[in-house]
Amino acid sequence: MATKNARKVPAAGPATSRQPWDWAGDFGRQQMAAASEGASVLFRGFEAMRRIQEDAAHAAAERHAAAAEKMRKPSSPADLALVQAETMREDLESAARCWRDLADAALEMNSELLSCATQLVNSEDVMASARFLHS
Repeated sequence: MATKNARKVPAAGPATSRQPWDWAGDFGRQQMAAASEGASVLFRGFEAMRRIQEDAAHAAAERHAAAAEKMRKPSSPADLALVQAETMREDLESAARCWRDLADAALEMNSELLSCATQLVNSEDVMASARFLHS
């Protein structure tokens, strides 16, 4: 899943270059930027999951159309059972692959969401604001 994109929120400068109230007031902007970035990650993750499901459904449709074509031809009951068993095996393998890919996409999306949250606040900024508020 390719959900990653470049961070658009510029890194804050050192805490000494601005007044503590500026950092405290800037917190809301940082939260909104992180929330928007998180929403972007979430929607890209949903798109990746949808593509995984779409690919799995497309492969299943082709697999079953091929099986139906084989079953239309005159054949023995054993051959029909073999086509059905082969289709079922392929369906089970495809379902397992689809679930694995969905789990991978969800884990990557969650990892990126966590990254958004951890980059919400520059710890130096928080400390500068806290020192100002406690003095």
